[in-house]
Order: sequence, then structure tokens, then C-alpha cells
Amino acid sequence: MPNSDNRGKGEEKRRLDAESFKFKVRNYRPSDLSDVLVLVREFESELARKFPEVLIQSGLRNYRTRYLKPGTRYETFVAEAGGRIIGYMIGRPSLGSPEVDNMYDVLSGSPRWKPQEYYLQITFVSEAFRNKGVSKALHRKAIEQARRKGYKEIYACIAKWNLPELAVIESCSFVRLDLGSRYRLSLKL
Repeated sequence: MPNSDNRGKGEEKRRLDAESFKFKVRNYRPSDLSDVLVLVREFESELARKFPEVLIQSGLRNYRTRYLKPGTRYETFVAEAGGRIIGYMIGRPSLGSPEVDNMYDVLSGSPRWKPQEYYLQITFVSEAFRNKGVSKALHRKAIEQARRKGYKEIYACIAKWNLPELAVIESCSFVRLDLGSRYRLSLKL
């Protein structure tokens, strides 16, 4: 029979380790590019291991020329620990559908008009830094920024197999809507 005292000590040690772990979340800077691209490679390798039957095409070019390029509508937040980028999140204004939003990249809009919604496109935390509050801190930063910019709603579409991300986003009070193979999780601001 397991000793409950040892189990309690292990849980307490994990809690203390997480509490003593220091990191900060901030807006992305162009000087972060190479560090974020290292994380993109890690993310792609992880996906390739998780789905060996699927050919994972590298998104590095899109990150360089689209998502992380200054002056685009994409906003990136990074988590930093000890001078190293350990996680990132990319968000953007949204028309309410990720599929339509991809077309929005090439549409020019009136400078007086902006969508009412903000979309959380991707979050990734390096494996060694998971379960330490990094993802939740990235989400809170994006929520704070979307609220400050006057968006009415913030949302994400998460695959049903992505249980860790579902847990984090629901812990931030997002409401789940079943879309079949994924959930749309939204938070009214």
C-alpha cells in the first residue's frame, strides 16, 4: 500500500518547484526571432512524434514572413526565463472564423474599423517548462491585451486531443462549444 506521507511530500515538492520557478511574460521583440524559431522547430518535432503517419510541413517560413514580421496584425507574446524564450503565444484580430481570417490577411480594411473578436492562434511552451504556469500566464497576457484594446470577445479553436491546452484555457473561464473534431472556447470581455 502506498505511503500517503511520501505522496504528499512529492506533491508539495512539485508545488514548491513551480512556485520557485521565475519567468516573465512580455510582448515579442524582433530580437526574439531566432529563439522563437527554435521553439517552432521543437513544436514541429513534437507533432511529428505524436502523429507519425502525418507529414508535418515546416511553418518556419510563415513564422518569419507572416506571424513574427513587424507591422502585421499578428501579436506575439513570449515567456522568458533566465534570458531564454521558453514559450510563445500568437493572437490576432478576428472576423470570427479562423478559415475566413486567413483570407483577411490580404484584405485591406478601413483604419476606423476593427473586428470585435480576438483569436488565440497558437500557444507553445517548451517541454521542460510545462506545468509551471507558463501557458496560463501567456493566456492571461493575451486576455489583458485584448481587453485593453477594446475587443468584445477572445476565442480559440482547440483540437479535442489537446487536453493540456483545453485545461489551461478553461481555467481562464473560457466557455466551450463543440464543433466536432475541435472546440471553440470563448470568453466575453
